[in-house]
Amino acid sequence: MLDGIKVLEVAAFYPGPFCCRLLSILGAEVIKIEPPGGEPGRMLDAVFAAMNVGKKSVFLDLKSEKGLEKFMELARDADVIVEGFRPGVAKRLGIDYESIRKVNPTIIYCSISAFGQQNKLAEYPAHDINCLGLGGILEISGMGELRDPNVQLADFSSAVYAAIAILAALYERDRTGKGRYVDISMFHSALFSVPIHSSSILNNLGILPAFSSNPAYGIYRTRDGHVTLGIIAEEHFWKRLCDVLDLNFNFSLLESFSRYEDIRGAIQEKLGKMSTKEVIELLEKADIPVFEVKSLKDVEGIEERIGERLVDEVEWNGKKIRLIKSPFRW
Repeated sequence: MLDGIKVLEVAAFYPGPFCCRLLSILGAEVIKIEPPGGEPGRMLDAVFAAMNVGKKSVFLDLKSEKGLEKFMELARDADVIVEGFRPGVAKRLGIDYESIRKVNPTIIYCSISAFGQQNKLAEYPAHDINCLGLGGILEISGMGELRDPNVQLADFSSAVYAAIAILAALYERDRTGKGRYVDISMFHSALFSVPIHSSSILNNLGILPAFSSNPAYGIYRTRDGHVTLGIIAEEHFWKRLCDVLDLNFNFSLLESFSRYEDIRGAIQEKLGKMSTKEVIELLEKADIPVFEVKSLKDVEGIEERIGERLVDEVEWNGKKIRLIKSPFRW
């Protein structure tokens, strides 16, 4: 789909590289520019592969005249550049948007940084957890307590939004012939990725009880494992749950929020007496959103459950690496 599109990646670790991996999956040629010793992320071979499989690597010392000259040579016929330096670094190296635009006026140039290029925090270093903490997302993920979700929301949401913006800029260039500068922030991307909670909190509704105080939405123990119940605001699912578990509750799901602990305890008592298989069969038959909790260590079991392959095996540095397949389906 992006055949003929050439992307230069000057970024390390996660946001920039994952953005460019998405573009590579979509058919673009991605050339990863690494320092002479290689990106530090190469220390974790499988993780590095997850970010960079399908790309070509060119090793350049951008601080040297020869390295800068080679980069500019590559940039002259590139369509997209993605850089992940702290603001100001690309300019000091002489590879910022204004410098590149002089040799390639139609370039689409995307910068991904912690806070964006122009605000009070732009020059400060930060990683995912810093962005989640500052934006109030650690509190949201912990249902009011501070908890690291151990899911790199800022890193990977910024990568996806950057890819979307780049695709839009390519479409615009086809119509106008003009390039575009794109400024993507990890912090802003993470905040934008929690619209349910942010809109609720900003409008004085707090962390929505449909998630935080809902006994029909959460993780429950079974006799031999765990399941997830996923009833948010559907009274019909709530009624079916009460019926199938013989719970004599004559109140609505909404009313159950104010009795969270007691009702959760009653549901747990019922489910805890059954095996996971029994719970799934019982609640699935009643058409209630319920699924067993699995570990990625048992990815074959997850594949069997969903009925399709989730993992690809790729050749990487002379060995086979297992990676999750892309979500794109054509």
